[in-house]
Amino acid sequence: MTLTVDAGCEFGDGVSCASDGAGGPAQFFLGAMAYHRLWFGERLALTAGAGAINNPGRYLVLLPPINGATATTGSPYFTANPGDPFSAWDSSLTLDIMPDQHITFRFEGNHRSASVPYFAGRGGLTPPGGNVPPPSAPVDGWAPDLRKHETRVTVALLLKL
Repeated sequence: MTLTVDAGCEFGDGVSCASDGAGGPAQFFLGAMAYHRLWFGERLALTAGAGAINNPGRYLVLLPPINGATATTGSPYFTANPGDPFSAWDSSLTLDIMPDQHITFRFEGNHRSASVPYFAGRGGLTPPGGNVPPPSAPVDGWAPDLRKHETRVTVALLLKL
């Protein structure tokens, strides 16, 4: 079983560590996650876990690659300005079937939620015809399909050669 707690902040240049105030909006990160793996013999394992973060100012939130955007270019579709709120949580359940030491069949369900639209919806993050330079500019008549929630089921085959 694992439990991880992370905390941090930044201050100066118009941002404050702990709370909105005279120094500027809060720029802190607080996150926690816990996972527990249960073994059933040597060939079957079940892992359950969950986590949550609160990150006002989004200074540690990964920028979605909308229209090819990066942390350097930024994006008009998902900002990371001081004071922009972001909180999220996730949970997962994973079943591993390991018939021998070289093969793992993995079945995983995951649900994630955020306080703002963040996850790619069916319409995607790429404009029709592909990414349009520059990545920091809006594309006329188009917007990414961002959602507040995402549920995924993943099936994987892992081979160790």
